[in-house]
Amino acid sequence: MGIRHLSKQLRPAGACVALGTCLLINEAMADETSGTDESQRTARLTSMAAHEGIEEITVTATRTERPIFTTPFSVSVIDGSDIQLFQPFSYADVFEGTPGLAIQGGARRIAEEPSIRGFSDQQLVLRIDGARQNFDLAHRGRFFVDPDLVQRIEVVRGSASALYGSGALGGVISLETKGADDLLAAGDDLGGRAKLGYQGNGNEFLASGGLFGRSGKIDAFANIIYREVFDDLEDGSGETILDSRDRLLNGLLKLGITPAEHHRIEITAEVFDNDGNNPTAADDISSPSTVVDRDSTEYALRSQYSYADPDHPWLDFGASAYYQSIDITEDRFIDGRLDQSEFESFGIDLHNSTRLIPARNTKIALTYGFEFFEDSQSGTRNGAARIEFPDAERSFIAGYAQAEIDLFDGILSLVPGIRIDSFEMRPEGNFAKRTETDASPRFSIGIKPTEWLYLWGGWAQAFRAPSLSELFNDGVHFTIPNGLGPNTLVINEFRPTPLLDPEDAESFEAGARIRQRGLFMAKDSFEISGNYFSSDIDNFVDTVVTFIDPAKPPVFTPPLGPITFFGSTTNVNIRARLSGFEGEITYDSPIFSASVSGFTVDGDNRDTGSGLGSIPQDSLTFSLKAKLPRYGWQVGGRASIAAAQNDVPDGSVTTESYETVDLFANWSPQRGVLPAMLEGTVMTIGIDNLFDETFSIHPTVIRQPGRSVRLTLSRQF
Repeated sequence: MGIRHLSKQLRPAGACVALGTCLLINEAMADETSGTDESQRTARLTSMAAHEGIEEITVTATRTERPIFTTPFSVSVIDGSDIQLFQPFSYADVFEGTPGLAIQGGARRIAEEPSIRGFSDQQLVLRIDGARQNFDLAHRGRFFVDPDLVQRIEVVRGSASALYGSGALGGVISLETKGADDLLAAGDDLGGRAKLGYQGNGNEFLASGGLFGRSGKIDAFANIIYREVFDDLEDGSGETILDSRDRLLNGLLKLGITPAEHHRIEITAEVFDNDGNNPTAADDISSPSTVVDRDSTEYALRSQYSYADPDHPWLDFGASAYYQSIDITEDRFIDGRLDQSEFESFGIDLHNSTRLIPARNTKIALTYGFEFFEDSQSGTRNGAARIEFPDAERSFIAGYAQAEIDLFDGILSLVPGIRIDSFEMRPEGNFAKRTETDASPRFSIGIKPTEWLYLWGGWAQAFRAPSLSELFNDGVHFTIPNGLGPNTLVINEFRPTPLLDPEDAESFEAGARIRQRGLFMAKDSFEISGNYFSSDIDNFVDTVVTFIDPAKPPVFTPPLGPITFFGSTTNVNIRARLSGFEGEITYDSPIFSASVSGFTVDGDNRDTGSGLGSIPQDSLTFSLKAKLPRYGWQVGGRASIAAAQNDVPDGSVTTESYETVDLFANWSPQRGVLPAMLEGTVMTIGIDNLFDETFSIHPTVIRQPGRSVRLTLSRQF
């Protein structure tokens, strides 16, 4: 029985940034006192990691806690304080400046999809609280949690199928939602948080409120968020981005239980609802014939269990189970056509790490596990079966193992690993069931010749099974009235590709990291990292849209027409190559921080030599921030520069270059400076796209929002 039968009970300008930052430097150098409010607790942990010798840790890269500096993979971490400084409207704001990562889909946040190193959509694994997010319905996005509820994000760039299976060709994005432990101050057992926000562009209002507490062995956090864009957004030229209004409700309940020492259970229930009048393809330009009243609702239930006892190095066990249901209803205004799409996913993941010390100066961590997940989809149109989103199911079962071998007190690290997946596709109708098996090995090596230098490289094979939509979509993709002149109609139809082969990638990368502490003052940190990558992909799934199919003659409808022309959309396997470079330079101190990050990606069809249409623009981001800890001020901004993208196949979308600047000022009143009643209050003002740049993010055709003032007032008590 498919899981659809289960119950449903769960993103010369740099000078402007520098000016705003430098105004406070002289005064800032007089004080390094830290605050105590919510926003600065998380920031203080990151600051301590940067300039007090505490290592910043990754968990996603190896499924074990490992210092990022000595991890032989490309990893970035974004914490909650970084997320909130720019008051994100969408995930494009959250990930701006992350090397190798771009958010595609345009100004409507319901359409946002991530891209890493040119791999996009289902070529990446997205996880929330350990649960895979496998939803795939073209033009309708992948993020179903508001950024205000996210405590931490880890981004692993590069092939990661050896641990995460199908889809991890480009990497893994792992989001962790807030919990009571993240919010409660030391010694407190009860607290709350409230936030109000406003964005001028689109006239958006934000309200968020939550309670959190701890009693004995149990802690809990509950929060609800309401956002609404009351007016259509405007781009940098003042043009309206038609049909970009929406309303969002997001509720989260997280329960934590510590039944005994070393044991931890977390259960998270989430509801997400986005309602808006958007075009059917939410990442496209709107027209009267495509606008629908769309309601996207997600119910999710996620659970995690962990056991880790330092006295039992052979047992560091974790388990997770999850269920996700996504329902999308689209009522087309022009004719009342009603489309309903349902997607469900269920999964279990069990893993353990065993730590060994077979010889002096040698440490080994063996991580091994099992994963099962199943997805199902179903679609109707006006109550009847909808072949554009056909009924189908798929299931995966996998085992994986990895060894982290640290030799000579960590001077040399070897990380081999392998995962074997067996998957089954079960379509309804006339398509045959498919069962296949794929192996994903990888090997990485790291060398730390000195305390300040780390060199690493790796090889990996990764795969992605085609999605249900790629295999079985049928029927009408889009229609264009008067598409070839008056009294004409263009109908583009999907062609199912049930024999589409899985994508297989072979990847190489090499990188270096340099780190110095106490360089200019006590407690500062300076880091440089960079790496080159190259991936050869066999059976890369390329979507080919043929506007007019010469093999299918037009049809005239008597007596007055129209003349109907037919086109097609199909998926084909090609051989592709993606390669590039990404790098980052950061400096952080108690009074000032600065960073430069960027990436370049080149993507080619290895058979024809032409470019690939989905490769993101080369990008460079500069960030500056001044800190006045005594008074609770943080002031700064960022400037982003993106190159034009013209290396695309004939007839594909090209995108112009752009430069944007964002500014922010964040104030957290401190105890002893202002009345105690203001403690825990955070006020933030920002200007997004300061110079009103008109731009879009490749390969999306609709433009991004223009200048907008953002205001937020929050209080934790």
